[in-house]
Amino acid sequence: MRARGRHPPRSGATVIPFNKPFMTGQELVNITHAHANGHLSGDGPFTKQCHAWLNARTGASASLLTHSCTAALEMAALLLDLVPGDEVIMPSYTFVSTSNAFVLRGAVPVFVDVRADTLNIDEALIEAAITPRTRAICVVHYAGVSCEMDTILAIAARHGLAVVEDAAQGIMSTYKGRPLGTLGDLGALSFHETKNIISGEGGALLCRDATHAERAEIIREKGTNRSRFFRGQVDKYTWVDVG
Repeated sequence: MRARGRHPPRSGATVIPFNKPFMTGQELVNITHAHANGHLSGDGPFTKQCHAWLNARTGASASLLTHSCTAALEMAALLLDLVPGDEVIMPSYTFVSTSNAFVLRGAVPVFVDVRADTLNIDEALIEAAITPRTRAICVVHYAGVSCEMDTILAIAARHGLAVVEDAAQGIMSTYKGRPLGTLGDLGALSFHETKNIISGEGGALLCRDATHAERAEIIREKGTNRSRFFRGQVDKYTWVDVG
């Protein structure tokens, strides 16, 4: 049977939905408010509320809404200044966006096998995959179950590697009390309709330090300092970086 029941089931068969999007009942009211205030693009009142909520819940230096978790991962790859030939270690079992985000920068994905019990990257196999070209480790918290982050962060520290968390399925999950997506240098969340908190499509980038946060804002604004202009910090905005 095909996922999501998009094709007619066999006679007498029971369709098991792939997922059931969670709704609070407030969605249409919020859409009406957005229509009434005339701010239908991003960074309006609801975007600001979401950023404040994410910052409060995660403790991140900055939380930036994106149109998908894929976009957040692509921003993370830009923030790491990867160049062709750089290697990024990641689990062999994941969605294509995990690797595509880094391949777009010319980086080489290095796949490490996953654990049988969690389907997360096997932390015991990571160190053997590190080469002089390795720049980062991208972990995936499969089904909201945390990777063994203490071990992974220690490996990264020993080898001077960045850590990116693909926490697409991990919003509101924690590792030893810390929200997933905030343990590494950068984290990516998903609000796709198959996730626990949804916006149809959508995602967010979480930045641990202020330096990444400042540049991430520029990348999100297509490489411009437009956000600084709207805050009155510059008298005009211009192109300053990639985006």
